[in-house]
Amino acid sequence: MKIGIDCRMYGLKHAGIGRYVENLVTEILKKDKKNSYVLFVRKEDFKNLSKKFLNVRVVEADIPHYSIREQTDFPLIMGKQKVDLMHFPHFNVPVLYNGKFVITIHDLVKHNSKGKETTTRNLGIYWLKYFGYKTIFEHSVRRAIKILVPSYFVKKDLLNNYKQPRGKIVVTYEGVNILGSGKKSKEEVSKILKKYKTESPFVLYVGSVYPHKNIERLIKAVLLLNNEGIFINLVVVCARSVFWQRLENKIKELKAEKIVNLAGFVPDEELIFLYKEAKALVFPSLSEGFGLPGLEAISNETPLIASDIPVFREIYEEAAIYFDPYSEKDIKEKIKIVLENKELRERLKETGKIVSEKFDWKKTASETINVYNEAFK
Repeated sequence: MKIGIDCRMYGLKHAGIGRYVENLVTEILKKDKKNSYVLFVRKEDFKNLSKKFLNVRVVEADIPHYSIREQTDFPLIMGKQKVDLMHFPHFNVPVLYNGKFVITIHDLVKHNSKGKETTTRNLGIYWLKYFGYKTIFEHSVRRAIKILVPSYFVKKDLLNNYKQPRGKIVVTYEGVNILGSGKKSKEEVSKILKKYKTESPFVLYVGSVYPHKNIERLIKAVLLLNNEGIFINLVVVCARSVFWQRLENKIKELKAEKIVNLAGFVPDEELIFLYKEAKALVFPSLSEGFGLPGLEAISNETPLIASDIPVFREIYEEAAIYFDPYSEKDIKEKIKIVLENKELRERLKETGKIVSEKFDWKKTASETINVYNEAFK
């Protein structure tokens, strides 16, 4: 079977989806020796990926996501390769593509989180784009032979929103990355912390700063702790985005500049040391499809404090302390408990190691290959 994979969102520059594509493709190509693969990539990645994957056909498809050209030109590029099956790792399948395909749906956050607070655009443009999003999403779900999702929570959410056979939707848990060796001298670690203007003690947040990530309540919770005499900083690791300026303004409005550090993007080989030096990772999201930063934290023995939402209970099990994400007071109390209870921190570390071992990209790849073979029958 000749399988095509849309790799236009390859690598960390595309955040969580980019990490998913990079790890999945790498492990699939190591494991699957029966099927042949065609990777469709952006121009900026063509040279590097052609060298990395020597025995695979790499095709340049320098077409932006969510663009008109994605709908008109991308189907032509794919059509020339005559693949038996395509895998789109996101919902944005071109409507004009008439071949067999499977898709990955990472979450339905945009279904449930919408309106003026979720955009920096003119509302008229926003609602036009939202209509396009819903139209493409529904078309992709309806036409896909199989749908991969990262959790049973997303499967349930998808079934609640779209009438699809249960067997069509397959849960393939994602893996957790080994961020680096984690071995550096105290002086080297100190340099990394200084580079990102990080002062201990601190709690850590890793992820985007979209409204559903609930960062404002986390900041208020950390302010409450400091007002009680428990001096702790908050370090936010996030690539700059359209919501970055909004967050900066909110920090100034709350007069939290002295305790909140917007570290920006941190590469994996340095991020591991922020995890190891942090008192805890706090993950206050109102909605997620999986929750990779929490797994990164517990795999590096960082205590995890997370929102009490179904998907986090599913993924983290007993490896986290949970709080009401709508209450900054409860967030504050749970951080305080972890900071003050050494025995609890040690228990979270031990449980975290056990839980994180269940999530392996090799397993994700094997399960995905099985879905490809099933879809082609």
